[in-house]
Amino acid sequence: MTRRPRKLLLPWAPVLVAACLQAPGPGLLAEAPSTIAAGPLPAAVVDAIPVSLDAAAKQKLMATGSTSSFFQEQPKVDLCPSRAAAAHIARTLGEAHPTLGVQTLVVAAMPARLVSRADRNLVLYNLLHQFRTMEGIQYYSATHGSMRVFFTASYAVKGPGDLAMLMDPKYPSIEASHEIYLEQDDSTFGKNLYLATFTGLEKGAVELTMSNVEKVRYGFLPVLAPGALKLTLVVQPSPDGRFLYFYGNVGLKVLSLPGLETTVRNSFYNRIIAYYNWFAREAAKA
Repeated sequence: MTRRPRKLLLPWAPVLVAACLQAPGPGLLAEAPSTIAAGPLPAAVVDAIPVSLDAAAKQKLMATGSTSSFFQEQPKVDLCPSRAAAAHIARTLGEAHPTLGVQTLVVAAMPARLVSRADRNLVLYNLLHQFRTMEGIQYYSATHGSMRVFFTASYAVKGPGDLAMLMDPKYPSIEASHEIYLEQDDSTFGKNLYLATFTGLEKGAVELTMSNVEKVRYGFLPVLAPGALKLTLVVQPSPDGRFLYFYGNVGLKVLSLPGLETTVRNSFYNRIIAYYNWFAREAAKA
């Protein structure tokens, strides 16, 4: 089946970054304070997160409910609340050799209706599979100084040879692992096909890893080799079920971007927050 040239969801060449993505802002949280549905956390809540935090990261979580770190060459996974997921992400990124990326941890109160539900973990698991609800979600564009639509379309498909649209799946139980092909149409960069891998882990954690299936092009210019983009989301309830841990990690193997690393970092960060806002919205309605 002949596919039209694909366009890149995330930045690659400096000209694309400068023309289409966010310009560097005054700081990650300062760029879009109203988009993070989380707030200040007590020290005891932060201390209970199963990660090793330095003083700066702990302070950010206590003040805002979110903390991030940028990496180049050497991937970082220290903010991931699941040890098993962190180990898997480290292996995946180690094999992909990304040149840059960002990780973000957001901690927010679990929706009241989910705190005591016996099937809470299964509900969160199925919410990660509701691809169509991503349509219309927004991200903060520093270039435009406002929120913009992220995905105009998002849905599961049968596979690279058959792009027939499928309904969002719903599972009766959490599976150890399975794969789903996903096509998303970014409002700026067009359609991209991903292989989404879901992994059920201990303590209610669920890991979703997305990787581009085919070579990505911007027009006729190849910009991303198959598998060069790695996006991982991890959702996990706190031990007492009162809080939701949401972790995002993006690694990308790119050409040299001298002087534009902050722009790329901010772009990655804003996209992780867009995914978080989507998931938080759906969890609040569950």
